[in-house]
Amino acid sequence: MKINKWLLAVGCVALLCGCTKRNIINNEESAQPDFNMYMDVELDMEQLQEDVNDIYLDENDYPMASAIDFELNLDEAYVNVTAVVKDGTSPEDAAYFADVAIKGINDQVAVQDFSYGESAEDTFGGLYQDNVINLKIYEESAYHSNGEPMFETQVPMDEYQVFEIGA
Repeated sequence: MKINKWLLAVGCVALLCGCTKRNIINNEESAQPDFNMYMDVELDMEQLQEDVNDIYLDENDYPMASAIDFELNLDEAYVNVTAVVKDGTSPEDAAYFADVAIKGINDQVAVQDFSYGESAEDTFGGLYQDNVINLKIYEESAYHSNGEPMFETQVPMDEYQVFEIGA
């Protein structure tokens, strides 16, 4: 009786193997994954803005955040960054958000172009090694009424700066 069950099982396996479509694809016929790292690619600015907004304007992670506006002028070696915080945000939180925004822009650029290094605690990242940062921090009401920024500075190429507002 055990032999009959064993033969039945072998027969079922053979039947199933014979009835299935072959799913194995020859490597020559399929597209090979490209594991090359391409440098100096053209950045997709629309995708970059969308990614920055999705991550760094999250109400749960950055409750003070209102907007991040930026313009990359890589041919002229500068990046304009405008961090907009909600009215009543403390200077410390506004400075923190500006730091996050600058690093976030860099890190999303690095996602698209691997030639840029990621940011870290004491560096804004590879994007700013060859680009000056022109930073403005606004409260929402001042930003929308073309008022004065609560803080404005220029960070030289390849330098890291801790922002101190009102100090």
